[in-house]
Amino acid sequence: MNTKIVIIGGVAAGATAAAKARRTSEDVSITMAEKGKYISFANCGLPYYTGGTIASRNSILLHTKKTFGDRFNANVMTRTEALSIDPVKKTVLFATEKGQVETPYDKLLIATGAKTFIPKIEGIDTVPYFTMRTVDDADGVKEWIETKKPESALIIGGGFIGIETAEAMLHCGIKPVVVEALDEIMPNLPRIIAMNLREKMISDGCDVIIKKYVKKLTQSDRIHAELSDGTVINTDLVILCTGVRPSVELAEAAGVAVGERGGILTNERMETNVRDIYAAGDVVEKTNLITGKKVLMPLAGPANREGRAAGCNMAGGNMIFKGVIGSSVVGFNGFVTAQTGLTFEQALAAGFDAEYVYTEDVNTSSYYPGHGYIFMMTIYDKKTGRLLGLSACGAGGTEKRADEAAVAIYAGLTVYDLEHLEFCYAPPFASAKDNLNIAGFVASNTLRHTGFTVTPEFVYEKIKNGEKLQLLDVRSAPEHKAYAIEGSQHIFVNDVRNNTDKIDRSRPVYVYCAVGFRGYLAVRSLRNLGFEAYNITGGIEAYFRVKKIS
Repeated sequence: MNTKIVIIGGVAAGATAAAKARRTSEDVSITMAEKGKYISFANCGLPYYTGGTIASRNSILLHTKKTFGDRFNANVMTRTEALSIDPVKKTVLFATEKGQVETPYDKLLIATGAKTFIPKIEGIDTVPYFTMRTVDDADGVKEWIETKKPESALIIGGGFIGIETAEAMLHCGIKPVVVEALDEIMPNLPRIIAMNLREKMISDGCDVIIKKYVKKLTQSDRIHAELSDGTVINTDLVILCTGVRPSVELAEAAGVAVGERGGILTNERMETNVRDIYAAGDVVEKTNLITGKKVLMPLAGPANREGRAAGCNMAGGNMIFKGVIGSSVVGFNGFVTAQTGLTFEQALAAGFDAEYVYTEDVNTSSYYPGHGYIFMMTIYDKKTGRLLGLSACGAGGTEKRADEAAVAIYAGLTVYDLEHLEFCYAPPFASAKDNLNIAGFVASNTLRHTGFTVTPEFVYEKIKNGEKLQLLDVRSAPEHKAYAIEGSQHIFVNDVRNNTDKIDRSRPVYVYCAVGFRGYLAVRSLRNLGFEAYNITGGIEAYFRVKKIS
């Protein structure tokens, strides 16, 4: 008798599982039920469809019921909601457009995903608002724009979807106002990275409000949003981008175990604690491969890989999903922010003896026309040199460096290894010394005690507390004249050896340039000449970033 596989949920994890199950075996029956009207759609592409970057609606609909059913010999049901699971009888009770139906299973996959978190805002149910989770959501926003002709849009939440939706509104000629309750947008990123994205958004025409939340919504001729500080924003369109929570109610009612983070617990085979019930996707807690701890990570990549493992195993194969590192990227009008692995704070919380360095360099060869810059924060363990994470922002190619770091983290490489990694090089694409090589140079020199670095945070705190540091700017004279750290002395890097009489040997000297390289050269010279010299990692550019967020 054929194994009966039933899948609840037909988007990333569910559709991938169904396809993998069929590729694994022809001797199974597959039923996939989706609550919404569409299956296998690209929900990550919804903001880009809304903003017109993706012109055709069909482009985000990867399969229809018929095409998926025909290709994978599966029974695909849409507008079908799972009401309950009976793990003893091994049946699922579905509500369809024609009534309720009880469907038996041998193997069951729960891929119910996550739902938008609706914050407790007074009056939220009295005004029209949209989310950005399904095709229907995107259609609703597009119809509102076409019929209501809004001039402004209030976007509540400054995470991935909030940023992408803000960009979409700009492309539609609508003024976006983003409100984020936390200290900075993109709270998964270090503030020193996320701040650059916020500044880009503001310079391109967005209003971005942080450290405040929407307290109340009312409507007259327009929608009025009262913030926590009493400020009132008048707008024509409200879009909630307030994050998601795993949809675990159905699973919990069936006795499936849920973890401390609020997601379903599974083993590496995606099996739950209930026999023959699997789970995958945004509804599941994942194991962080760096810390070994459970995390929630509603990202398409892990969801697809989990679905693949679950589908294979339900059909009689053998596949595991090891876990996640945490790689993500978001862009805004060409400005890119990317993250992989742990932030510095996360690394400390996980028990690592963590440290970080800042670096900034070009994304292509410096002499190639149109080059830009990538600012990076590289996190590593001081005891072992193990690479723990990388956060970056800047020009195109930023995401490539995060991807490189993700592979290095997965492989367990150290910052010493980063010095030796070989990457593709040609002037339009990269420098001969890749950005990740440079991060390896700086971090490794620090660990070898040959780089003599201090963080800009260390220097800023001392200056803020009134300490009179001996600061040396080794940039060019025009650079120093344009802007400098207050109280710093200027000696061009090429002239340092011949001007040591201007430097006080009895005191430490803190050296900086623009991004760190010239400072390193000067520090090495001064150290060789007997000075106690330190290079400010990331240079003045990192210092002023630190100053802005402090």
